Amino acid sequence: MKNKKLKYGMELNHVGITNKNEEQAIRFYQDFLGLEKTREILLPPELSEQLFSLSREIKALVFEKPGLKVEVFISDFQHANPNFTHFGLMLDNFAEITEKAQRSHVEIILGKHKEKTVYFLKDFSGNLIEIKQKS
Repeated sequence: MKNKKLKYGMELNHVGITNKNEEQAIRFYQDFLGLEKTREILLPPELSEQLFSLSREIKALVFEKPGLKVEVFISDFQHANPNFTHFGLMLDNFAEITEKAQRSHVEIILGKHKEKTVYFLKDFSGNLIEIKQKS
């Protein structure tokens, strides 16, 4: 069976992740990455149960800049190990963010295979963000 191209446009609207606490989320996504905190959302227990099978109020913070929106859900949820969940960012100035990461005590993870090196940042709750230099 041949793959057929989709006949409707599609673009990524946002990424949703979990963070252990609000202060860590603000420190990483606003202070470190430079995204603007645009909203706070309180999901009532009924909606939280319907969407995430968790019957309690959940706070979410929304961080944005043009072309990028991250919804950060504040919860003590723990990912399974190993955790492959991540999102990727294309950066205008790769060197600047890696230098800032070292100054800000943000963990940088790098993996090498043959001629390729892959870089990840780890936020203060352990979420992985792959980073690449724009061409």
